[in-house]
Amino acid sequence: MEKTYEIEDVIQALNNLAWENDITILDIFDLDPTTSDTSIVIMRSVFMNRNYNRVAYPFRLAHEISHILYGDPSAQSVYHFSEFGKRGEELQAHKHAISLLMKIKKPASPLSFMECYKVPAWLDGYVSETFKQLA
Repeated sequence: MEKTYEIEDVIQALNNLAWENDITILDIFDLDPTTSDTSIVIMRSVFMNRNYNRVAYPFRLAHEISHILYGDPSAQSVYHFSEFGKRGEELQAHKHAISLLMKIKKPASPLSFMECYKVPAWLDGYVSETFKQLA
């Protein structure tokens, strides 16, 4: 029960960050579980598929917010979440999402962070690096 409460606090912190930066978040509950979350930079909007569950909602939300906060608006105007995006804007959004989440609530360990947010295993080096930087 405590874990759920902490996750809800993290989600609320991300929603607050979005609100403070004029980013609209729309949760969509009737999409296929394989449909990716999407952010549209010019609209400063994030569309979250609440049925997608391979990666935890807070990590995906932090990722999509990161596209709007830190991305290059001239590079791309629409982003679709990809847990396997290892280059360019997708990799940067993954890194920023890790940092955002750890600044909101530092985990006990990199492994607990990976498990809690269902972070793709290939990002473990970035998780460990960020964990050490924030120590």
